[in-house]
Amino acid sequence: MSGLIPDRVINTVKTFNDLGVSLYGITCTLFVPTNLTELEPEDIYTSPDDITYKQYGCDDVKIWIEWFISNVHRLRKLGIFAEGETPIIARFENYPEVIVGSYVKIKTEYIPDCYNLDTDEFEVVDVLMKNTYNQEVYRYYKMAPRRKKNT
Repeated sequence: MSGLIPDRVINTVKTFNDLGVSLYGITCTLFVPTNLTELEPEDIYTSPDDITYKQYGCDDVKIWIEWFISNVHRLRKLGIFAEGETPIIARFENYPEVIVGSYVKIKTEYIPDCYNLDTDEFEVVDVLMKNTYNQEVYRYYKMAPRRKKNT
C-alpha cells in the first residue's frame, strides 16, 4: 500500500459506486461464465453451447447503462476508439464479479427504440479501467448486443 491514499478511502469510494448503481440502475438478469478456463485448451473446437453460466436473479443485480456517449474525448479517456459506432457502456455493483463473456438480459422497455434489435441480451466485450490508483475504483464495461445462432 502506498501512503498517499489509504485502502479504507478507496473502499469507501467503491461503496459510492455500489450506491449509485443500486439507486439509479435497472434490474437485469446476469449470466457469468463458469468454465472458461476448462474450455481454453480446446478453444478452437468449442461452441457457445459448451459454456456454462451462473445466473444471478433479476432482483439481485442492477446495471447502469449509458446507451449513447457522443463525446469523443470522454470515450478516449475510457480507452475506446470507436469510429462510426456508438458504444454501450455499463457499470455493475462490485459483487458479483463480471468478466468478459458475461451477458445480461434486460427488459425490453429499457432498451431505446433506435436499437431495433431482435435481442434483449447484451454481452460484455471489454473491461474498461478508470480512476485507478493502487486499486480499481470504478469498473466500466463495453457492451454489445449478444449474437445468437440462427436455428
